[in-house]
Amino acid sequence: MLFDKILVALDGSQNSRNAAEYAFWLSSNLDAEITGQHVIDPRLVDLFISPEFAEELGFSCSVDTSEKVFSALKKVGRVILDLFVREASERGMQVATCLDEGYIVECILSRLKEHDLLVMGHKSREDSEMPLNIVLGSVAERLAVNSKKSVLIASRPLKEIEQILVAYDGSEPSRGALLMAENLAKNTNCKLKAITVVPPGSDLHSTKVLAQDGEKYLREFWPENVFYHKEGVVAESLLNQAKTSNSLLVIGAYGYNNKEQNVLGSTTTEVLRKAVASTLVFKPIGKRSSKKKTMGAQPVQVT
Repeated sequence: MLFDKILVALDGSQNSRNAAEYAFWLSSNLDAEITGQHVIDPRLVDLFISPEFAEELGFSCSVDTSEKVFSALKKVGRVILDLFVREASERGMQVATCLDEGYIVECILSRLKEHDLLVMGHKSREDSEMPLNIVLGSVAERLAVNSKKSVLIASRPLKEIEQILVAYDGSEPSRGALLMAENLAKNTNCKLKAITVVPPGSDLHSTKVLAQDGEKYLREFWPENVFYHKEGVVAESLLNQAKTSNSLLVIGAYGYNNKEQNVLGSTTTEVLRKAVASTLVFKPIGKRSSKKKTMGAQPVQVT
């Protein structure tokens, strides 16, 4: 139910550094392998060689300008990944790295096929939109929607996280998220809470029955009551509760049977767009490998 191989998307911004902290935290508690990925997006090359931007930088576009800009971005990518390796080494950890070229969503999804979990930062509205960090912040929702693997959006620093908060509505996805979150809370020594949000004036008896049903799925003994409910608008209530309780919010994702529907649901989409709480969108993992390979620090490669 947990994660053996973690992919963390890195772009050098504070948001991706937050994501790296979550990846290190998970790896140390779950004995998971980590791969750090940086993608050189061709749109950045186009941006730097555009007449307006090139003029600001003091150079004129020539035949080899594109190659020079790409070479510079590749050097930046290596620096970002080298820093990631050094930070891991300071924690006594070994990581793999990859430097890829292409459109960021496609490159990340391709790498994610070999991993169980994607961890990435999310640009909030207050963050500056610099060319090197705008790429990741603008695609978090698309990755969460299109990924067949779980995605952790790191919107708040790890040091603020004190508990795991599961959004529970009795559905199959929320039950899967509950089981995963319980295991995660146990392995990370975090408190576990499960919240059901209901409209004002709802039948509280049915809410209590829902909580009792959810308690049957728990496998561990918890000294405090895990389940509770709040009245209000679902997405807003989840975000407020996650923020005020310093929680990592866990939401179970729905399936991919109907391509015309938003596979995450309107609530999860709104939660991700507002990005005021770190959120783990859980999607069940398929068949797992029976053996884990020993991970060593790998040389940076462009593929």
